[in-house]
Amino acid sequence: MIDPRRVWTAASCLLIVCVAPAPAQVSTAVVEPSRVRELLDYLASDGLAGRDSPSRGQREAALFLAWTFAHAGLEPAGVGIDTNDADWFQRFALPARSVRTESATLLVTVAGAQRELVPGVEFRLWSASRMFEADDLVLGFESPDDPRGAGQRRAMAGRTARFVAVAPDSTPWREAADGRLLLERRRGGAAPVVLVRDDVARQLDGAPAVLRVAEAPIVDAPLRNVVAMLRGTDLADRYVVVSAHYDHVGVAPTSAADAVFNGADDDASGTTAVVALAEHFARRATRTRRSLLFVCFAAEEKGLLGSAAFVADPPVPLAAITADVNIEMIGRPAEGREPYCWITGRELSDVAEIAAPLFAAAGVELTDHRMASQLFMQSDNWSFARAGVVAHSFSAGELHRDYHQLTDEPDRIDASYVARVIGALAPLVEELANRDAPPAWKPGVLERLRR
Repeated sequence: MIDPRRVWTAASCLLIVCVAPAPAQVSTAVVEPSRVRELLDYLASDGLAGRDSPSRGQREAALFLAWTFAHAGLEPAGVGIDTNDADWFQRFALPARSVRTESATLLVTVAGAQRELVPGVEFRLWSASRMFEADDLVLGFESPDDPRGAGQRRAMAGRTARFVAVAPDSTPWREAADGRLLLERRRGGAAPVVLVRDDVARQLDGAPAVLRVAEAPIVDAPLRNVVAMLRGTDLADRYVVVSAHYDHVGVAPTSAADAVFNGADDDASGTTAVVALAEHFARRATRTRRSLLFVCFAAEEKGLLGSAAFVADPPVPLAAITADVNIEMIGRPAEGREPYCWITGRELSDVAEIAAPLFAAAGVELTDHRMASQLFMQSDNWSFARAGVVAHSFSAGELHRDYHQLTDEPDRIDASYVARVIGALAPLVEELANRDAPPAWKPGVLERLRR
């Protein structure tokens, strides 16, 4: 029996029960569209605030994924699967800047008198890294219709800094309440972005200002991959990984009504597939020969860092991993296309040859994509491939105009389409887990990947 104390605290459990979708219903299909919709709508909801690495929303998403895997009957496999320390989370840390509002002072001059704004109440620091001091700023604020326009240019007239007027009930204001951790490799030289409460901003637009921000210290930011397992039979000490990244890029510091990068296609759709496949295989009476590891990675958007951490310290021997089926953006096909799927780097191994007849039998065309070779190194499969594991990403859509935009919303995903693609991925995972001969790189490929 799974010890629930290893999954969540009582408070977290209550939170998830209140907001998470209902558990899956048993069905002869791999997954019903209604279940796809439940999972995806939660993972890409505004409440998770874009699942940035690290963030509150991402922590809640990780707890939800652990809860879902546990409810389906999987085993925790984040660390030492044969030890008493088994956990749903593979924990790792990355250097980050700790941005806190109390490190900043903002003085404004109104009617000839200087006034210091109250940190945390009238303004909040959104981002900063280096020491910043500017005595000659003029406050200017963006409008929702011109988020990077005249207001910012006025604010930058003295020295670089950005001021954004936001409502006290807005997502950016709430997300900045207790400080923010910004991964160092992406924010090393950034100038300050300051949120000002909109009623205060209306009084101060055009006022002279002095802004001072202390250098943000570097700390270890805690992050978590979520890892679950279904044990196999006669080849249980060999593994097939089914993976996707559950992070996205968070929240935009904007005065616009919509500030959340929901990441519905990128990659709530892939994470939904991982959960749906885990539930599908868990409810089957017959287990696969090889064990299945279902992994949801953090920090993919920061440079494949979650999968790199997994490969650097895997919960099972890396040499025992037969393949990684990584799922990336399966919710937005080209308009008018019948269900299709494409594989990054398909020419590098025999996986496409194994997959093609299985996909065809499921009514999904295995097709080429103009960027398939280029994108082989742009998703979490690359962390496995460069370590020698046969690994590809599977996608069933396009790099659409909503990619990495605020408009990548759940209502733009066709749940029936996603369910059909998951239905084609299931027999591939089963075949890779059951076949005698594991998939293999084409001659000379492994040597090239390791250069």
